[in-house]
Amino acid sequence: GLFTGYVMDKTEQEVQEKFGKPAAVETTNPNTQKWVYKRITFDPDNQNQVDNETILIFQKDASGKFKVTQVVFG
Repeated sequence: GLFTGYVMDKTEQEVQEKFGKPAAVETTNPNTQKWVYKRITFDPDNQNQVDNETILIFQKDASGKFKVTQVVFG
């Protein structure tokens, strides 16, 4: 929950300043980006085990900036 609160509706620059560069970036869709971080979040419902991947989905907003609209933990 805390990580999601930090990144939701944030720009690429804001996310990168707080968490560094992602392990991978997918930009196949011009209006969507996927950033993949490795082992930076943990699952409080599973004895705080570290998540292998955390995927941030960025979508272009009305002004043309990419902002986080979804977080997927894996």
